[in-house]
Amino acid sequence: MKRWREAPSRQMSESGAMLMEFAVALPIFVLLLTFLAFALIWSWRSYQRTLADAELHQEIQVVFARVVESALSADSIRQRGQGDYELRHGMGAAAERYRLDDGQLVLSHGQFPLTGAFTGAGVRISHFEIKEEAPRLYRIVLTGESLVTGHIYTQTTCIYLREDAHAQ
Repeated sequence: MKRWREAPSRQMSESGAMLMEFAVALPIFVLLLTFLAFALIWSWRSYQRTLADAELHQEIQVVFARVVESALSADSIRQRGQGDYELRHGMGAAAERYRLDDGQLVLSHGQFPLTGAFTGAGVRISHFEIKEEAPRLYRIVLTGESLVTGHIYTQTTCIYLREDAHAQ
C-alpha cells in the first residue's frame, strides 16, 4: 500500500515542477517575441525611410538632368512667373515650359508632371529657379523634400548659353 500512495505524490510533484518551468519560460518567450516584433517593425520603417530618401535623390537628379540638358540646348530662357520658365530652342521649335505646380515640376507643353511618379516616396518640389547671374550665365536650382522623412535635397549648377544662341 505504501508504494501506491507514493506514486501519486511523485506525479503531483513532477507536474508541479513542470508547471513551474512553464510559468518561468512563458514570460521569457513573450519577451523574446516582443523584441523580435520590435526589431521587425523598426527594420521595416528604416527600409521605408531609406527607400523614400533614395527616391527623393533619384527624382531630383533625373529631373534636374532633364532641365539642365534642355537649358544647355536652349537659345533663350525667359521667366514667365514664379517657378515658371520658358526655354526656347531655335526659331521653329516649340518652347519648353517648366513650371512648379502644387509641389510637382510640370513640363507644360505636354502637361506631364516630371516628379511624383512613386507615391511611396512623397517627393514634393519646394523650390525651382533659373536665374540669370550674368549675361548668358544662368544658375539652375531644384530643391525637393521627402514628405516621408522630411529630408531636403538640392541640386544646383550654372550654365552658359551658347554665344550664337544669345545673339538671336
